[in-house]
Amino acid sequence: MNSSFMKKIILILAVLLAAGAGWYFLYWSKTPAYAAGEIQQAVKQKDLQLFKERVDMDRVYSYAVDDTVSYLAADGVPDHDLAAAILKMLKQQAVDELVRQTELRFQKEDVKPSGKPGQILSAYLGSAALSMTDILDVKEENGKATVSVKLHDKKLDHDFTWQVLMEKDVNGSWTAVRILNLKEYLKERQDALLSQ
Repeated sequence: MNSSFMKKIILILAVLLAAGAGWYFLYWSKTPAYAAGEIQQAVKQKDLQLFKERVDMDRVYSYAVDDTVSYLAADGVPDHDLAAAILKMLKQQAVDELVRQTELRFQKEDVKPSGKPGQILSAYLGSAALSMTDILDVKEENGKATVSVKLHDKKLDHDFTWQVLMEKDVNGSWTAVRILNLKEYLKERQDALLSQ
């Protein structure tokens, strides 16, 4: 083989590698599937900074408090009415406590809720026993994405699936902002608790 032919082969390989790298950085890293994978990676590696970049905890937990209040107020259990009223009244403290618990969970396994709002939410959400096991599906439509996340509840030895809404943040990065089926999850978890 002559050196001219080898130079052409090397040039073609370099162009292919550059095209592949360009595709990765310009397309794939900007997809909701990539962002969902980064959330899973952040959880496994306990990378709080990456988790914060991909999960808008304030929005996720604000919606979670609203959905929990709505669920508890509608289920007809008298004690749940009281819990819903407390959560509604102390919503910001509950959101702050959930953010605190999440940050602590990235540092160590056993996290105890502090204060009434955190205790109420932890009890209903079962957050202390939940661990993320898989990303099942990612569907993008109309500038939003829904990610199916499989969770395992160690206490109940039961798997649940959350439908997580992702939107683009101000920087154009995909970020988790809400658990769409939280009320259904709460009902399913309550049924699983009762069946034990």
